[in-house]
Amino acid sequence: MSITVRWANDRQNVIHMEFQRGWKWHDLYSALEQADDLITSVPHTVHLLIDIRKAGGIPADFMKVAGDMFGKGSARPNEGKKIVVGAGPLIRMAYTGFVSTFGSQMRSRPFLFASNLDEAEAMLAKA
Repeated sequence: MSITVRWANDRQNVIHMEFQRGWKWHDLYSALEQADDLITSVPHTVHLLIDIRKAGGIPADFMKVAGDMFGKGSARPNEGKKIVVGAGPLIRMAYTGFVSTFGSQMRSRPFLFASNLDEAEAMLAKA
């Protein structure tokens, strides 16, 4: 699979989702199921590090599928921060568009952005 999902530490409070070049939408759906299983397996808050630094590009139908994904579903009670590591200006701009389109649902489940893992870990240290 082109997206790996694993605990980032022994405390099981951070999930690291790492995208590799060539990932497809079915890989993402599978990775999200795995992450959901990990989140629901523990009673404490779990944060997500969504590492796209090695993802290559994004599939051509990104706007449609991402919009469908953002428009449905709800956060788990113990879901913490979601930090995207390595997003470029295009992805950040698309996210801003999703927030304006999906409004309160996106604001209640915001994504944060970090340039690298050190910056993401610093953001989690403040959690």
